[in-house]
Amino acid sequence: MATCTTQISTAPVLRLLETISLYLHIPFCHTRCHYCDFNTYAGILPLREPYVQALQIEIEQAGKLARRPDGTARHARTIFFGGGTPSLLSATQTRHLLHACRSAFALDEDAEVTLEANPGTLTLEHLIELRTAGINRLSIGPYPFTRGDSPGCTRCPRGWLYLH
Repeated sequence: MATCTTQISTAPVLRLLETISLYLHIPFCHTRCHYCDFNTYAGILPLREPYVQALQIEIEQAGKLARRPDGTARHARTIFFGGGTPSLLSATQTRHLLHACRSAFALDEDAEVTLEANPGTLTLEHLIELRTAGINRLSIGPYPFTRGDSPGCTRCPRGWLYLH
């Protein structure tokens, strides 16, 4: 019987297992969808700035708690802005949150930074600002193409999507 003598390095696997992913919950919505089970709120958009400030403090605290035994920052590979409708944050607010993450965690330079978005909250200008702030991936859920596809759906406040 033949014996395998090939050595396989486990260092990359161990390094990957030591990484974390960050989830930032942004609970703001224009309207509360009837099918949504997430912790979201409509009608409180003026609270976005205080919420972002509080979340920055929480990110800093989480970074301290997650430090390795030698005191170095925990490695983070991805950041996901979920909600709610994270695209309701301004690019400046998003940038501040990303700065807090980079300060508290050892974030890869090429980290995947995803923002959930509602098409009704996006403009070309906002998309450019988000990209400049550090967002490099959008998560856009399925939306109906005509009004009859989903009765009671109010996720697109600026109008419905149409296929041309």
